Amino acid sequence: MREDEALASLETLGLTRKEANAYLVLVRNGASTAADVSRLLSVQYPAVYRILHSLQGKGWIEASRDRPNRYRARNPRVVSEQARQSRIDALGDAAERAASLVDEVRPGTRAMEADLYLYKGPESVVGKLREVVLSATGGILVVSPFPVDLEVLRIVLGALRRSRQKSRLVLNQGNADDVERLLGDLRGHARIELRFPASPLPDTRLAHTFVFPSDRELYILNSFYRDGALVLEKLQGLWIGDADYVRLQLEAMVRGLATAPRRSSRAFPRKRLGAVPASKGVPTARRSGRA
Repeated sequence: MREDEALASLETLGLTRKEANAYLVLVRNGASTAADVSRLLSVQYPAVYRILHSLQGKGWIEASRDRPNRYRARNPRVVSEQARQSRIDALGDAAERAASLVDEVRPGTRAMEADLYLYKGPESVVGKLREVVLSATGGILVVSPFPVDLEVLRIVLGALRRSRQKSRLVLNQGNADDVERLLGDLRGHARIELRFPASPLPDTRLAHTFVFPSDRELYILNSFYRDGALVLEKLQGLWIGDADYVRLQLEAMVRGLATAPRRSSRAFPRKRLGAVPASKGVPTARRSGRA
């Protein structure tokens, strides 16, 4: 391994550049005194002593009881795994503390925000979709009245897999074959229904996929098709934060789904799709208003 790669890896695991240099010297030269390390690093003795003391405190090196002390690097495989796990634990704790800030958001904050945000291009659109899905505190409803490209379904399911919430996807029957291909990716996390009938479509068109993470916000994924093929770079996302508008849109969706015919369960087995029981699925707007 090149020295710059080794130093970068050690820094990622929590060492400073000076500590990483000192540890690398001990790995490659064996047990050494502080004076030896000072000479090899061309760093003054007092500074090297502080660095070695810090490395010992972090558990990366050991010191003998001889006089002068001889310092030895601990097994890199062991200490790197310990450092990795420590950082994972620290990141988990930090993420939990940061997530709890949502409880401190003032009720008036959302009213001061703009109601509409437009996102363009796959990276920006997918990034916002993941954010919307992760922010959901209840069931997530996804409705796509017209057939969409397999790649669009992969994007949506990829985002939904990151959420701890159950999801309900209502799709067009034209996506039946695509859903069959994606069965292995569902892992019982989503309930999928083919409710909208397939019909001839123009080669150049725009398809809307509605994502309801709650009854207060809506994310619309717009996929554009030219000559029957998805133009991925034209992907757009529209975030709407107007609670009244979203509730009306959600209620209209729920009413429309109530009257739409269901696809035969024999043709599309619910068991294989990991269906969500009615009590745990996405509630209707009349019951709680949550998507």
